[in-house]
Amino acid sequence: MVVALLALSVSYAPLPPPPSSVDRRAVLTGGLFGAVSAVVSPLSAAAKIESVNPANNYYFPMAKYRYLPRIFRSWVAVDQLAGQAIKDRDWDGLQIIWERLDDTTTALPLYTSAVEGSRSTKRKKKSDAQKQMMAKQKEYKSSCKKLAEAIEAKNIKKVEATIADIREELLIYRQMAQIDTEDGGMIKLPEDEEYEGAGHAGAPLGYVIPAFRGGGYKVSDFALR
Repeated sequence: MVVALLALSVSYAPLPPPPSSVDRRAVLTGGLFGAVSAVVSPLSAAAKIESVNPANNYYFPMAKYRYLPRIFRSWVAVDQLAGQAIKDRDWDGLQIIWERLDDTTTALPLYTSAVEGSRSTKRKKKSDAQKQMMAKQKEYKSSCKKLAEAIEAKNIKKVEATIADIREELLIYRQMAQIDTEDGGMIKLPEDEEYEGAGHAGAPLGYVIPAFRGGGYKVSDFALR
């Protein structure tokens, strides 16, 4: 009789309330630790940059392929090539360096938008990491404009000072985006003659996969001339 009553009380014990949508997603993706972190910081930016969650970074690999070569080429220009050009008063070389730096002013905003998923361009609320990257890319763009003016005026002291500012701004951006590695985080596709995938039949990769047109990099991209 006692056993029956105990069994009855267990079977009719009230069920716990269903977990919220945030808790349920956190448990599925990260276990107990994920549930706690989701409640404490549901918009944690550090967890999304370099995230392996396809929902966050569906287009992220393509953004790397398209924009990182331009960003890294600018880094090489300002970190390795600018010093000798300043020393030699190489105004043509400094103009080339500025052109590469200026080209990156359009790549940085696009990469900032893609760094946490394609939908980040449409949502009104940006993560803290994206806000910081956006602020830094604006500083970079302003410095590039100052560099153009200094080169036009052939003011070598102003050129040297502005180059130092640009280098620091680009370094901080790369660190925030987690692309400050030796290769700049770039994705290198196999050369056409090295690739023998299904249906390739000697056609260029850009023909087989249209999204691969216009991206990537060449070793010559990082030389001054």
